[in-house]
Amino acid sequence: MYSPINTSRIHAVDALRGFALAGITIAHMLEQFIAAPRPQGDAWGIEPTIFDQAIQAVGFLLISGKFFSIFSLLFGISFAIMMVNAEKRGQAFSGRFLWRLTLLFAIGLVHTLFYRGDILTVYAVIGLSLPLFYRLPDKVLWVIALVLFAGFGRAAFFLLTGADTLLPFAWTPESPVVADYIQTLKTGSLLDVFALNLTQGLATKFDFQVAVGGRGYLTLAYFLVGIWLVRSGIVGDIANRLASVKKTFFYSIGVALVFLLLTIGIFVTLPQPLDMTSWRFLLGMTAYDLLGIALTVTLICTFLWIYLKKPDGKLNGLAPYGRMALSNYLLQTLIGTFIFYGWGLGLLSSLREWQTLLIALVIIYLQIKISAWWLSRYRYGPLEWAWRCCTYCRQMPLKVERSAGNS
Repeated sequence: MYSPINTSRIHAVDALRGFALAGITIAHMLEQFIAAPRPQGDAWGIEPTIFDQAIQAVGFLLISGKFFSIFSLLFGISFAIMMVNAEKRGQAFSGRFLWRLTLLFAIGLVHTLFYRGDILTVYAVIGLSLPLFYRLPDKVLWVIALVLFAGFGRAAFFLLTGADTLLPFAWTPESPVVADYIQTLKTGSLLDVFALNLTQGLATKFDFQVAVGGRGYLTLAYFLVGIWLVRSGIVGDIANRLASVKKTFFYSIGVALVFLLLTIGIFVTLPQPLDMTSWRFLLGMTAYDLLGIALTVTLICTFLWIYLKKPDGKLNGLAPYGRMALSNYLLQTLIGTFIFYGWGLGLLSSLREWQTLLIALVIIYLQIKISAWWLSRYRYGPLEWAWRCCTYCRQMPLKVERSAGNS
């Protein structure tokens, strides 16, 4: 049995979750909630300026896929904490966890209606395997995680299918299917968006997870590393790990530079147009994934370095935001899709990158303030509370109890 985690909140983890959620908000706003390749020419409708391209480049390098990775790592950490603490109480939690994931899948399916880039359904499906992995020794967990990080899932898919995708249509910036999808978002009704997201959207999401895109393999790997971080005692002792955080930061910078050069070297030598069914392309994709992993570690260490030097500083304000991650994540989608899609304000492809970035920062700021206000009065966010009640099949206390002197 592994050492139990203190049942009080680990504020550094909550704040890191808030940091990850902020990054995801920026990523979704910059892509304007399309969860698809941005089409070219008239299908998009606005030519990017040099300033737009600069923001896109920074977003692609430092934001796209990185904060999703932090979120995935934290999902594995949360699962392991629940398992360890259940063992401390002498209870089995695997069955309850699977029911919890079933509820998460249902929430995610509703979320998918509005936005096909939903990650909740993906987490729910992949998370079903975690109780099986949890009992494996640490060394086995690491072997599996490293194999997945190294692109073996992508390679296995290519060996089995000889293709880069399972989709019966092209899903590229030049594809008329992508152009038609964007047009639906711009002019279609809410029901039109729902119908397309439940059909084409689920198909492209599944393909992105298991085909050459390989996102699902990385997600599972991050889950497994999260389990190890809890079992190793690192998460429970995070407040005393500043020296290790600094050392890991510098290592990750060095590794990122190596894989950045390798990624550039591979892609600049590939013939044009890109042949996505070549082994060289797959190698380039894996090098890019490894660059993303190194940058993710760099971002985590940068955040923790600042946070641990002053735990009561401004970054601690992200903790309530992170504790209400589910409520805030879904609310962001409602706001973002209303801003961009035709059933709302219809501003898709009408805003510059700096404008969407500014909107994202305003949303993050307001949600941080609202989360702090809410959690000063209630134990959980509204959706977190409902999810918890359904998980345990009973009504959980919501209001924060105040002493008579504070009433």
